[in-house]
Amino acid sequence: MRPGHLRATGDATGSTLRQHIRRAAGREPNPLSRHCDAQRSRLAIALTLALFVACALALLTALLVLRADQRQARYEGQHRHRTTATTVTAAVPDEPGARTGADGFHAQAVWQFPAAARGTGPVSVGPDAGAGTEVAIWVDDHGRPVSPPRPGTEIATTAVLTGAGAMAVLSGAALTGYALGRRVIDRRTTAAWGEEWEGVEPGWSGRPRRRPEVGDQ
Repeated sequence: MRPGHLRATGDATGSTLRQHIRRAAGREPNPLSRHCDAQRSRLAIALTLALFVACALALLTALLVLRADQRQARYEGQHRHRTTATTVTAAVPDEPGARTGADGFHAQAVWQFPAAARGTGPVSVGPDAGAGTEVAIWVDDHGRPVSPPRPGTEIATTAVLTGAGAMAVLSGAALTGYALGRRVIDRRTTAAWGEEWEGVEPGWSGRPRRRPEVGDQ
């Protein structure tokens, strides 16, 4: 998109917003401007402000999630350690619903962490692993198996998705409120126009004016 077109689009948007502000304040120099037009402009301004607030809140939410996950990742990096385990049995399939790892096979293994402690337990291995296979695992400060620390890309992705979800929810609520407000204004405008037309149409068309009947309000 060319810079000139971007400037023109921005000028048009700013001009439209200025028109809404003047109309909402009752300062539009247009003799055909109606009260319902001012109401629609106020509603459009409210929607614009709501979307700006939604964007700010979504960004703040993403930043808070990012910082919290980064603190958790730093903590995990300090208290989770990569070590080597040696299998003492051959690989066997995981039981249904109790997967040890992504490969679907596990084997009993031993490892030395901390230096004075010996750990044992099942570890995830490939289907062809036999006894004596060395496997890299992650353990905590006490030598218990844990999941590896979350990578930075996963942390950033989580923050972005959280912010996008917050933006979708907040902007959806703002747009829903705008649609409901427009519906109310349009309904009132249509009713008012019908009443005005009832008074004008007979004189314009020559049709006799309807006389009030019993039960009319």
